[in-house]
Amino acid sequence: MFRRTLDGFDLSDVGQPAINEIRKSIEHVQRGFDRANYTATQNRGPFRIGHSLYTHGNVLLFLQRQKPPGADFSRVVLQPDTTVQLISKVLRGKLHVGFGAMPIVDEDLWVAPIAHECFSVCISDTHPLKDRVRISISDLVNETLYCLPRSSHPAFHGQITKYLKGLGVHSHNLREAGAIIQAVSMAANQLGVALVPQSAAQFQYPGVLFKPLTDKLVRIETAFFVRRDQMHGAIRQFANAVLAELRPPKTNLQ
Repeated sequence: MFRRTLDGFDLSDVGQPAINEIRKSIEHVQRGFDRANYTATQNRGPFRIGHSLYTHGNVLLFLQRQKPPGADFSRVVLQPDTTVQLISKVLRGKLHVGFGAMPIVDEDLWVAPIAHECFSVCISDTHPLKDRVRISISDLVNETLYCLPRSSHPAFHGQITKYLKGLGVHSHNLREAGAIIQAVSMAANQLGVALVPQSAAQFQYPGVLFKPLTDKLVRIETAFFVRRDQMHGAIRQFANAVLAELRPPKTNLQ
């Protein structure tokens, strides 16, 4: 599993896959301890809701007016984070429920898409396309494009970049922005154009224009998720409220 080097030891080609499995095992053990702790304390203190920074605006409005489900929780606490971190925190019991960007795939999670939002293009107010009502990806193949960072949601980032490359956008033209406001700032300074959710148009930022994107496949889908083994009591009550207001009926909670 190891080979000797001048500095000591390093993993061999045989050891690398083995260490990957060991890390997964340690993570599952840690998750087990976190779940036990969660079960012992789940109905004490606040009801903790995590949400992505890219969560649909209607969902955020819904969350801001929520009261604790049931009498056991003292208050509601909203915690923003990346979808990747939210998934980990829900699985470990650090959060009761989460709202993040699809795709979310984990056999221990119950996931329900509840809203979607198309993207806009943010350009400087001196950009050659400033007079266009709508802009397509094909209009931007030679532009520097700023979008959400891969680290915040690798699966979603992969979907978007694959679609962009399929329409002729070169890899060297794709850039990552740590936050929506950073991407908007890049556009304002004429360093490229930004792909942002349509709700970003609410930002009062000088020197930029927001144009609807004609490509409807470039969109972000918000999903509600919770651990399957916690879909009962107050959490199930909250899930029913989420689906009743934010998603059309005919949803099976089983």
